[in-house]
Amino acid sequence: MIPRDASQTLTRLAKGFPVIAITGPRQAGKTTLARNLFKDNLTFL
Repeated sequence: MIPRDASQTLTRLAKGFPVIAITGPRQAGKTTLARNLFKDNLTFL
């Protein structure tokens, strides 16, 4: 996986918020990023 600058920010935000929205263009790696960061606790729509 390509290292993402947003990884550290998302990890920090996840500690303070129960829900995080990851937005961006199609095929930018949003789902892959979420799956890799939150392997144990992932629910998405």
